[in-house]
Amino acid sequence: MKIFFIIVFILVVGLFAEETTDISVQDNNTSSKKAATLESALNKEPSIYEKLLSLDYIHRNVSKKILIFSSNLDHTVEEWVKDDENTSKEDVEKSIKEEEEAYSLFSIVNLYDNFFKDDTFLSTTNNSYIRIRWGAQLNQEEGFNFLNNIRVNLRLPKTEEALYLFIGDDEDDDTKTFNNTNEDKTTSVGVKYMLDNLDVLNGSIFGGFRGITNPFIKLRIQYPIAFKYLLFRPVQYVEYAYEDEFKEETQLYFDHRLESKKELVRLSLSRYTKTYLDGMHYSSQLSYLSTIKHGVGIQVYTGLQGQTQAQTTEPANTKYNITPTAGIYNYNTGIIWKQQFFKKYLFYELQPLVEFDQQYDYNANYIFRANLELYFGDI
Repeated sequence: MKIFFIIVFILVVGLFAEETTDISVQDNNTSSKKAATLESALNKEPSIYEKLLSLDYIHRNVSKKILIFSSNLDHTVEEWVKDDENTSKEDVEKSIKEEEEAYSLFSIVNLYDNFFKDDTFLSTTNNSYIRIRWGAQLNQEEGFNFLNNIRVNLRLPKTEEALYLFIGDDEDDDTKTFNNTNEDKTTSVGVKYMLDNLDVLNGSIFGGFRGITNPFIKLRIQYPIAFKYLLFRPVQYVEYAYEDEFKEETQLYFDHRLESKKELVRLSLSRYTKTYLDGMHYSSQLSYLSTIKHGVGIQVYTGLQGQTQAQTTEPANTKYNITPTAGIYNYNTGIIWKQQFFKKYLFYELQPLVEFDQQYDYNANYIFRANLELYFGDI
């Protein structure tokens, strides 16, 4: 009798062991399939790339990092693969779709940033490039003047794509290209170090000179957060310059993809303070970005600038004799038409706009700008 119970016990143990092995094999197969599915979904290039502008110098860090943090996800990819008991097939499929949407949205935003060459692209790309812009501006109130700007970003060899020589920065763009100013600032020159070990957090440290007597150091941090149809990108600058001392600036970008999946609505908010500046300066701009055809981009925008405290009581324009006050001092709206022509590195840009500035007693001031741009990317 004892021998009979021993034989039954051995058979039962063997049966359960075999069943456990089968379950373990099935779990491993399920995990492998899930991992393969996720990998293929994450590595899939969105079809929007083929439909939009054919740009061979799209952010390389998009293909490296692939995704940015998505605030509406409950689990990371690693947790999906490991946790078979708590994650259903529907949850995994939903998460994969959300990641695909986030990647597609991030791609289209980078395509437009790349095409219009705004500072979010020029400051974060890890490609070497040279961008030269020549232009002219016809201003109803102030007449005709020329515009010029150069930005160079050259990767230094044997630095693991972390150290770059730069000529020109975001401040040069602001003072020479977009705002009409008679102030002739020296072009910035220096070295940029990209903090590439921060994963999705994009950080850079700039150190250089704006003229021999004005050295500066600047930290830039960008942290993108993706939702299904909205990309939120907060950007923070902190800078110290010998002549201007401290400056800090916060920029917030909200990019919403429209149903066509190739059009964007962008809201940008900005504020900054300086050591020798009373109060705070702020600005806001709402833009619509679209592509008409291959190599043609259009941006329609409206914006405003303001200050919390007036910096002087002296009129900025003797013709109107308006005393500056706190609050919004400029409204503007315009269109940017940019087209690639002749060669892939050659562009022209036309920008008609109208502004209502406090120094002109908020009368309409019509402005027309034309620029020719040479851009050599990934050199």
